[in-house]
Parts: sequence; structure tokens; C-alpha cells
Amino acid sequence: MRIAVDAMGSDNAPDVEVQGAVQASLETDSEILLVGDEGVLSDKLAAFPKKGNVRIVHASEAIGMHEPPVQAVRGKRDSSLMVALRLAKDGEADAVVSAGNTGAVMVGARAVFGSLRGVARSAISQTLPTAAGSVVVLDLGANVDCTVRHLCEFAEMGVAYSHFALGVENPRVALLNIGEENQKGTQVARETNQRLSALPHLNFVGNIEPKYIYRGEADVIVCDGFIGNLFLKTSEAVAAFMGKMIREYFERSSMSKLGAVLARKAIKEIKMRVDPNEYHGAPLLGVDGVVIILHGSCSERGIANAIKGAQIAHENKLNEHIRENIERLRGEETDILEGRLPRNGRLAAAVATESGCPVQQPAETVDQAPAEFGISPEGEEKPVVEDRAGE
Repeated sequence: MRIAVDAMGSDNAPDVEVQGAVQASLETDSEILLVGDEGVLSDKLAAFPKKGNVRIVHASEAIGMHEPPVQAVRGKRDSSLMVALRLAKDGEADAVVSAGNTGAVMVGARAVFGSLRGVARSAISQTLPTAAGSVVVLDLGANVDCTVRHLCEFAEMGVAYSHFALGVENPRVALLNIGEENQKGTQVARETNQRLSALPHLNFVGNIEPKYIYRGEADVIVCDGFIGNLFLKTSEAVAAFMGKMIREYFERSSMSKLGAVLARKAIKEIKMRVDPNEYHGAPLLGVDGVVIILHGSCSERGIANAIKGAQIAHENKLNEHIRENIERLRGEETDILEGRLPRNGRLAAAVATESGCPVQQPAETVDQAPAEFGISPEGEEKPVVEDRAGE
């Protein structure tokens, strides 16, 4: 298996990409293609006595973190990101890993791969720790505004990832909302709850409030990108605040410092549990290729784990299972319309309205970058959550 790594994307490129690629290559049987400036990468790679199966693919350009996504993808076709994506499109790589500009990764992936059949919107997902293990949350920033259909697709994609990449049997799906009652939230939230409840194959457990997510009461959390990004950033901020407060209290006196020494092992384990570098990155689900996105400040361990996550997704044929789930969703929507599944008038009307909407087809060029990335067909950027989801 070959994994293409955008070696010029992260805040600390290319050091962490090179170190992570070498580490992953030594720990797995994958061949790693480091895509970027050949001269720079060769010098960095020469510092490692054991390099594993790592090969350099030259790319003359790099996309910066703050460059507008559409313009960057259009204007830098020989960037490390675009070369890596084309390697996967042409069959020379099986997956792509990038810690670069998230907006550019999304636009580039959509332009090069197109969407999976039946998928209207791709979504950024991420695995977060809970008291019971872990939970997959999506969308985390690709789609600011979502319809009921989009959220149902996210549920199907999240279930496929949870089951086939994380090994969760019959994942419990919940809709992130301001209350557990079915009537809570916006109209889209209420109709989504109704729609998901009507799907017999889905293990939908209803609405969920943020505090119950970390108790492990669901395996897949569905929300639009605006809510998801706020939830993620708030969680990260609270974790950082708690860590800072614990350090300050441990340094207050000699006794507290002694307590810190005694609790050192437990503190280290907790730190590893909440460290995003210990997880498999943030898969971009819904595109017709395997793409893993990372935080720009990730470590070499984060790169190595993302490479392993890409390998798992490819080996377990994740995208094939997403297609199957989307087809089953469409079939059950048809059953609702034709009366073979329980329904009410409002639900059937919503299904009928959305089933008449055309599904977005694979993009031929970057000029057709979809609106879910906050980009108009004319290439002008609309207000979005942020270019770098998860920062």
C-alpha cells in the first residue's frame, strides 16, 4: 500500500512530515510517498539512519495556511497537496494525508476525486475520547448550513467509519442538540430527528446534549459544520484550561509538587488520552478517495497515526461501505414515500421534497468547487467557520 503525504503542509513542515513518515514506514508495511521540494526533503531524510520504505515525489510549490483555498488550488497545481491528490487519483497512491490548509484540502479533494455516488456533501469527522472509549463527530467545519438530507448522509458515513475503521458493532447514532426532547432545536434539527427515527436499519438513540457525549452515550454524533466546529473548539479550549489549572495547582507548594510526582504516571496517561496526535486524524468522508486531514500544529506522532488511519480506511474498503449505506438510506426513503415504512405527512413531505433535489455530481475542475466549502461557483469565498477546522 502507498500513502501520499503532503510534506509541505503543516506549521512545522517538512520536519514533522518526514519524521512521521519514517516512523509509520518502520511500524507498518506501507510505502510512504513524501510529496514536496525534493532537495529539502532529501536533506531531511538523510538524517535518519533507518528510513523504512519512504520515497520522495517532487512538487515545486506549497500552499500556505492562510491562502484562499480556491485561488491556491487553481493557481498552484504543482503544489505538494495537489500532486499528492493526483497521485491517488491516478492509482499511484491509495490515500492522502495532509496537515495543510484545511480549506484547500477540501476544495482540492472535491475537485480531484469528486463525491461518492449519492453523497451530496462531504464532511470532516474526528474521533474524540469519552469515558466509555471514543466517539466519531461530524461535520466539524466543511458545511456551515445543512439540510435534513445532508445530516442523514453524515449519519450513514459516520456509522460506516465507526464500524469499519474503529470496529464498533451497531454504532449508536445521536443528533447534537440543545435538549434530548424530540421537539428541541431548529426546524432542520427536529425534522432530522424525525427522519433518523424512521430509518429501521439505523441505531438512532435520539438527541444528545454536549455533556452526554463525553459520558460515551453515543458512538456517532451528527451535526452541521458550524455547530460541530464550535463544539470541537470549545472542547479543546476547556481541555487546555483544565490542563493549565492543574499545572498551576501542582506548582503551588512543596506538597503539591510531591503530589504531582506521585501522580505523574496517571497524568501522562490522561494527557495521551486527550492528545489528538494519538488518534487517526480527521477523515474527509464523502469524497471518492481516502483523505485524512490533520491539525497544522500536529506532531510527527500525529502524522504517523494519520498514515495508519489511512491504511485502515483503505484496507477496510470504507468508501464502498459508505456507498452501501447511502444506497440503503435512499431505499428506505423510497419506502417511506410509498408507505412500506411508518410515516407521517410531514416526514413524507420532507422526504419527497428532498428526494427531488439533484445529487451533486463529481466535479470536473476546481472551478466547480461546491458551496459546502464556503465557496461560490464564481470562486468567491463566502463566510465559513474557518479554513482550518479543528484548530
